Amino acid sequence: MWAPSAGAGRRDLLLILLLAAAPLLAHAPAWLEGRLLAPGDGAALHLPLRAEVWRAWGRGEVPSWNGSSFSGTPLLASYRPGALHPLMIALTPFAPFTAFQLLVLASLALLGPLTFLYARRLGADRVGALVAGLGFVLGPYLVARLGDTAMLVAAPALPLLLLAAEAQLARARAAPTAALAVAVALLLLAGSKEAIGAGALLLGARLLLAPPGAPGGEGRGKAEGTLSTAAAVLAGVLLAAPQLVPTLIALGEAGPGGAGAAGQEASALTGLAGLVLRYGSHTPAAVFALAAVPLLVGLRALRPVAAVAGLILLLFAGHGVPEGAGALPLAFDFALALLGGLSLSAQWRARHEPRGRRLRLLALIAALFAAASLSVATTVTGPLAPELAAPVGLLALGLILYFALAERRDAVVAHVFVLPVLASFLLQPSGRDAWAGAPTVAELEQATPTREAVDRAMGERRSQRTLTLATSWPRARERDLAWANRASLTGHRNVNGYDPMVPASRRAVLDGMGSDGTVPRRLLETDPGRLELLGVRWVQVPTEALVVPADGDGLGEALDVVLQPPRPHLFSLPITRATEVRVVTFLTDAVEVEQGRVVAECVARLASGREIVLPIRAGIETAEWAWERPDVRPTVRHGMASVHASFPAREGFTGHQYLGVLRLQGRFAVTSLRFRAWPGAPPLWLLRAGLRDADAGRGVGLSVASAYVSDEVRLAEAAGTPLVSLFEVRRGIGPAWVVESLRRLPDEARLLDVLRSPTRLGVDARREALATEKDARGVSLPPGSRSSPADLARAAGGRIVVRAAGPGLLVLSEGYDPGFSARVDGRAAPILRVNGDRMGVMLEVGTHRVVLTHRARGLWAGLVLATLGAAGLAVALLAARRRAV
Repeated sequence: MWAPSAGAGRRDLLLILLLAAAPLLAHAPAWLEGRLLAPGDGAALHLPLRAEVWRAWGRGEVPSWNGSSFSGTPLLASYRPGALHPLMIALTPFAPFTAFQLLVLASLALLGPLTFLYARRLGADRVGALVAGLGFVLGPYLVARLGDTAMLVAAPALPLLLLAAEAQLARARAAPTAALAVAVALLLLAGSKEAIGAGALLLGARLLLAPPGAPGGEGRGKAEGTLSTAAAVLAGVLLAAPQLVPTLIALGEAGPGGAGAAGQEASALTGLAGLVLRYGSHTPAAVFALAAVPLLVGLRALRPVAAVAGLILLLFAGHGVPEGAGALPLAFDFALALLGGLSLSAQWRARHEPRGRRLRLLALIAALFAAASLSVATTVTGPLAPELAAPVGLLALGLILYFALAERRDAVVAHVFVLPVLASFLLQPSGRDAWAGAPTVAELEQATPTREAVDRAMGERRSQRTLTLATSWPRARERDLAWANRASLTGHRNVNGYDPMVPASRRAVLDGMGSDGTVPRRLLETDPGRLELLGVRWVQVPTEALVVPADGDGLGEALDVVLQPPRPHLFSLPITRATEVRVVTFLTDAVEVEQGRVVAECVARLASGREIVLPIRAGIETAEWAWERPDVRPTVRHGMASVHASFPAREGFTGHQYLGVLRLQGRFAVTSLRFRAWPGAPPLWLLRAGLRDADAGRGVGLSVASAYVSDEVRLAEAAGTPLVSLFEVRRGIGPAWVVESLRRLPDEARLLDVLRSPTRLGVDARREALATEKDARGVSLPPGSRSSPADLARAAGGRIVVRAAGPGLLVLSEGYDPGFSARVDGRAAPILRVNGDRMGVMLEVGTHRVVLTHRARGLWAGLVLATLGAAGLAVALLAARRRAV
């Protein structure tokens, strides 16, 4: 057991300060240029959620609701923001960007010293503990996962947890028990399930594989020590209950999904070859750890960390190395750093003895094996990046100096190897481009030119709900679209978002939207009328998603758009050079349409503003689909157009789809196509379409996304930029609307079916709302209910204020959550779940002020449990003090 003297304590303090400063120096190139330590998920997921938390604390509120993403979601319950973590609360006075940077740097600054102290507690000397601290805080896992902010905040709790456990196991006193409980609570409050898993694995290994007491084995009986440790862990869980209880409630309501969607492209460093390459080129811990095998017999402190590292390595060999974040890679990284530090310490103490020489020889063999493995691994993954030449070279130099100078009597000379090893660790983050893709503060504060153009088109209504049609993560377009959770930073309120804990009901009303905000293709194949019911005001699409590469016939994806005189369809496009438009169509009920009659037209709008009208004629570009039906063929008044595809009909004849080629009489830059049925014409089905440039021999096809936003009755193009196209929903409920009727549906499945086809079923979002029989049981609208607009006066955090006139049902675009309560003119009123997952409040005659307030469900129960835990610890401390007196 380590017990420092005064002089030793001062030397340890210097190394602790060095370890605290090391991550600040290593990441200095990023923060000196104003770049946030938030690549990938850091900027897309963690920063915006934590900014919402800080704003809520700044308003004097408990962070319970995030209104900017997914039409509103629970904030405290989403867990990853770590809203109740002490560091989060302490940083509230700072601006969100500054607070975030301080949060990451403070967590890293705490991690190295705490790892150092734990290694010393296990018996490591100063140099071994220094290498252990550097090997974890600047090691392969944390450098590669800089964007996982929750894990970085939780990481210091790992060595703190084990330090407290050692103290508690050594002496069954109230103070160590309380310290262990606090460490457990800090780990649970940080918001990282990966760190919780790693902490449980490391603590479990310590309890199972080493006796209670000091690392040497003195102390109480195993059963007694394990029991008191379990009590301390339980107390820590109770202390964290205000966070855990709301999270567990939300977890039961969340759909499938996870974090990591915003990470960088997949690395070439995969599998065991990648693991060898990462660790062999990054840290000496692997070399020293391999030399620790002979020490396991006599050095009990090594056993738990060696068991953890060995077990995880076997799992990696049998099941593959996880590519993303996880409890096992984190625990492995920590255990390996400790194992390397403890092994180095044992070698160093016996460096002048035969035993020390044998250990160094084993370490040298391990180093040579690592070098050979590194050489073989690079043949699989490719050569190391040139930026890694300096850190890898310094690491090799450090190992060479260690083996060459280990037996020198002059301790200063013998320790020279530490300098290149330290320099290697400091250069690793920049060499590995750890903050690649991380935004600067200026990039977050200043909108892109595309975003500015879109916001100007939105005008004063930019804060109304926006849906982005992206079926995959729009890399390189996140800022243009205010994608993921960036709405929190830009003043928008999105229907999309990025939160693994988003309620499943929020995603279900959009046909299974992903937890990363991506929309499923099946949504694009439904009626956009549902947007009116959900209160969506704006729809934005990456302009490049409006088209797809054309097939061999110059066509795009299946559109299935019905052209009828009252409903023209506008297909916006990126500027596309073309000589002809190609369409696949057919007519229905068109037997009486004569040959050559114009049934529809395609208006090609050019970049110059000019429009070219292209007719679609019966018998030439299109025809009756059932032309060959026995009773149709003798009477149909137009010929059969060029057949594109045929299909068997149920009646036993062959139906046809027709290919029409609409020539532009030149080569033009086209920006949109408007298809319009002529008055009196039968319905025309537009199945597929595309533009072809005969001169260049290439073309593009219209996408299903372009078809979704093409209905000009529902949507109007508000802005078209080269990168983003914006459409406005013409009608709908907006932020709030009073409706006059309630359509009751038997169950959730039927309600979702109606959401998919509101036009066909005659649903008017401004006149009626949808509810299941279960939700609407006992509810009846007041007599004389009428439709009218409502005024959203305030929406900040978990408080929404609306002014509306009754009688009728007030429907809000905010997502439904049982944590909301409503008061109408100061009197409590029930909240009805309508339109799938929106909120409704009944209003009587007159003008009303409606206030909705959100309280995190489970928070009060969690506070009661935390009070019990704190009271139990206080009683234990007081009892211990009395016994001492």
